[in-house]
Amino acid sequence: MAEGLFERNLEAMRNYQPHLAPRFDGVVQPYSRVVGNAEEGTLNIDLGHSVLYDGDAVTSTTKQVEAYKSVQYQRILQGWPGEPEDHDRVAERLVRAGVGYLQGRDVMGRDHEVDPDGGYLIVFGLGLGLHLEPLIDRLDVRSVIVVEQFDEFVFHAMHQVELAPLFEKIHRRNGLLNFVIHDTPEVIANFLFYMMRQDSFGLIDGSYIYDHYPSFVLAEAKKRFLDRLPLLSSNPGFFEDEQVMIRNYVGNVTSQDALVYADKPRVAKRTPVIVCGSGPSIDDGAEFVRKHKDDAVVISCGTGLGALLGHGIYPDYHVEIENTPGPVEIIKSLAETYDLSRISLIASNTVRPELAACFGKRMLFFRDSVCSSKLFGQRFGEIYYAAPTVANTAARIALGMGFRDLYLVGVDLGSRDAEMHHGRHSVYVADEAFLATHPEHLNATKYTISAPGNFGGTVQTNHSFLYASVSFSGLIARYKNAEVRNLSDGIRIPGAIPCLPQSAVLEGDISRKSRELERLRGEFDAAERREMAPPEKLAILAESLDQFYQSFESVLEAAPAESLDLRQLYDSFKALLEDSAAPDVDVCIQRMHVGTMMVCFTFLYRAYRRMDEAERAPFFEFFRSTMLELLGEMRQSSAALAADLHAKAAAAA
Repeated sequence: MAEGLFERNLEAMRNYQPHLAPRFDGVVQPYSRVVGNAEEGTLNIDLGHSVLYDGDAVTSTTKQVEAYKSVQYQRILQGWPGEPEDHDRVAERLVRAGVGYLQGRDVMGRDHEVDPDGGYLIVFGLGLGLHLEPLIDRLDVRSVIVVEQFDEFVFHAMHQVELAPLFEKIHRRNGLLNFVIHDTPEVIANFLFYMMRQDSFGLIDGSYIYDHYPSFVLAEAKKRFLDRLPLLSSNPGFFEDEQVMIRNYVGNVTSQDALVYADKPRVAKRTPVIVCGSGPSIDDGAEFVRKHKDDAVVISCGTGLGALLGHGIYPDYHVEIENTPGPVEIIKSLAETYDLSRISLIASNTVRPELAACFGKRMLFFRDSVCSSKLFGQRFGEIYYAAPTVANTAARIALGMGFRDLYLVGVDLGSRDAEMHHGRHSVYVADEAFLATHPEHLNATKYTISAPGNFGGTVQTNHSFLYASVSFSGLIARYKNAEVRNLSDGIRIPGAIPCLPQSAVLEGDISRKSRELERLRGEFDAAERREMAPPEKLAILAESLDQFYQSFESVLEAAPAESLDLRQLYDSFKALLEDSAAPDVDVCIQRMHVGTMMVCFTFLYRAYRRMDEAERAPFFEFFRSTMLELLGEMRQSSAALAADLHAKAAAAA
């Protein structure tokens, strides 16, 4: 071991992984120990009952790395882009045009080896770390994630290999070298998912996976990560949806009074909370809700309101997050039969204003990562872990309000019988015409994959609901002092405790409901309308939008078709779309466009790297001209939107 090696590595950890450095900055008493040395060919880790490496670490690792090269690499290959959904959004129009171009030239679907570079190298197992440098040198990857279940193996590796040069080498590639150290497969899979979503998710295609040593924990973590792969490239938000959300936001805050929900220190609340969805098991779970509705806070989620009201149960709160027309029609229809003034609405301030107007009391919050929150939400802050489904939202808000005992009823996120996709009082089942007139809700009824069930077996689900379960597990892990019991007969939510509704017993204090609801009313914030949508900000927005489009057009026009560097183009896109240090108006514009622009880039990235060299320049020219044409349409649409919003805000000021 080189003198001072551990200390240099600890300093490198402080610089590049500061959250991990304290775990090794002190006395570490490992159960295993390093034995032998590299010079004599005896280096290994003594586990007590055996050694980690077959033979010695140097020889074993060298053979493993060479074998990884000589046999088939493990790679994440997303394949040729497919036909997009039947929408008229910018992203789908570009992809549809691109697929038509490729099919017309008989390029699409060819069995062509993808380019050898990739966005990521994911290493399952660190051991002594001798494999890191040769892998990083050999593979043209942007970022590296090393997964290790044992702290002490990281400690041993810090005494054997220089980490600082590896951090620096990856940094020069505009990437990150990250370590994930945990002994729970579900947590590891979630860490990988969120790391890759936040960094270079546009470059996932062609990434590499490397297994270093056999381990049940690492193998299971890898399996669960691979299960999440279809979700990694899911769109973070379309341009058209972002326009709807900022329009709805201004409409909400300028046309009606509402309180604001924001995260802040709160007194812990001991009343149990029942979160009700509209999955098929809500029909069996309704009796549990009815039995305990006077002792627990009852929260309905989206179409779960109709399911509860159909069973004669009024919730205390109703939660909404969607901005599509469907929820407005559902709520207005329910308002004709039921007295919704008895229910308090908690909703994203991006829902349609006419929906919010149906409730007597309204508490709105700033949804995370949407353009309106970036522009107007600085005072109150954004609410994270509240998506993708309204059930996620309800659980997140309940935990944020200080409740610690949650019961999920009808939060199935799928069904054992794909034909019975929702409860019988849900609009999806009770109104046969709804899905025919609202095709945007069809995905909530289509189950194309299976997942482990909450009560065993398998359940039919879809990628959106699988993503919701991943988000739920992250939320539960974040609130370590809370207990979430899942009474739903749907897919398993990691971290939630399965519990049959017939045998469930409320925990917490069932005598405090009225007092704690009264306390809650004083914990929401008030805000003046002019403060929520200052006209001067919207005037700046109009000017900045024009500058943004000019910059994007310049990036596309400057890219050389004959010698295109996709990573360089990706970095240019990211510089315009993901600069969190920019002024709030610019960050708002970034969020408005990032989803659509990254879908367009990912289409280019996946197709370009699978075609013959001679076909690449003409294809990029087609991509560029199509993209510039669509950018022109987006510029006109955005200018009209900014002018309209400014006029509304000025009139309300």
